[in-house]
Amino acid sequence: MKITNIEIIPIFIPWKKTQPVSFLAHGKRPCNLLKVSTDEGITGYSEEAVTGFSEAVIRAFIESRLKPILLGENPMNVERLWDKMYRQGLGYKNNKGAGIAALGVIEVALWDIIGKARNLPVYEMIGGLSKNKIKAYASMMGYETPMEVAEAALHYAAEGYTAMKLHEVPANAVASIKAVREAVGDKITLMLDMNGTWTTKQAVESAKQLEQYEVLWLEEPIWPVDDYEGLAYLRERTNILIAGGETENTLGNFKEMITKQAVDLIEPDVLAAGGILNCRKVFALAEAWNLKIATHSYTFGPSLAAAVHLSLSNIKTEYFEICAAPLEAYYMQPSLRQENGYITLPDRPGLGIEIDEDVVKKYSSP
Repeated sequence: MKITNIEIIPIFIPWKKTQPVSFLAHGKRPCNLLKVSTDEGITGYSEEAVTGFSEAVIRAFIESRLKPILLGENPMNVERLWDKMYRQGLGYKNNKGAGIAALGVIEVALWDIIGKARNLPVYEMIGGLSKNKIKAYASMMGYETPMEVAEAALHYAAEGYTAMKLHEVPANAVASIKAVREAVGDKITLMLDMNGTWTTKQAVESAKQLEQYEVLWLEEPIWPVDDYEGLAYLRERTNILIAGGETENTLGNFKEMITKQAVDLIEPDVLAAGGILNCRKVFALAEAWNLKIATHSYTFGPSLAAAVHLSLSNIKTEYFEICAAPLEAYYMQPSLRQENGYITLPDRPGLGIEIDEDVVKKYSSP
């Protein structure tokens, strides 16, 4: 089998309007589809929509550096191809950041091809199922006021979510957690993601206030997010779990974060961290230090499916992130939205998904 083409289809899908409307839920969400074709008619899918990275930059890496060295290669040799992309495609000056994310975008599609060729789901090839379903938590958008956050939380609780993660600006963080806890009661698990907006001192002071509301984890609380010493300092001064890792890309980055005891919970992003192979290696690092694991997954396409395969095959993963705000339509089926608070996977080869070409055609222009 040989790779004959790698194609990126730009897709932009509007957010579905729900009440209350987040100030972030405007315009369209990039959901760009990546297709890897082979001479045996098997197509592997991924997506070029990595949270926090420029789609244009990742696309440039794929088109100019990675695609030329993959054409004519056997997609079944994923370990060798990963190394070839890393060494020859990226080189020593581009082996972090968007370069690794571009590599991860392609690698996910290779696993889809391998699974289809072998008639096996991806999870069967990376350890099998450790569980049949996983708890889904509603990863919420930001809102203007704590009252709006609480209203949104009630909406997601009614949908069946039993866990929720808030994304807040520093001024509203404690008040929003308080409002949501009072609205949904003590049976809903709460997390808080600050996206690196506090100083170490602010994080310590805020964590003390948050403890009374039974927050499970505090995610990326300090800027810069790779201030591992600051995170370790905070970790020693709160009983709230400290989470991070969605922006890390290399094993070296994760090793430093872990050995400096900066976090209790590791959150690799399947694309940003270089794909399924690299995430499995990150999992091994985390397990060696007895840390919790929860993949970052704020997308709507094949990388979401890849993250579910990783999570269901890993014994230490308890929660799975779902971008709770809905889109107007989904080009991936099943869309892998939560049902009764859980995510499951179909027993199908590869990533186990189908692409709705009608949706792709409708939304494949800005």
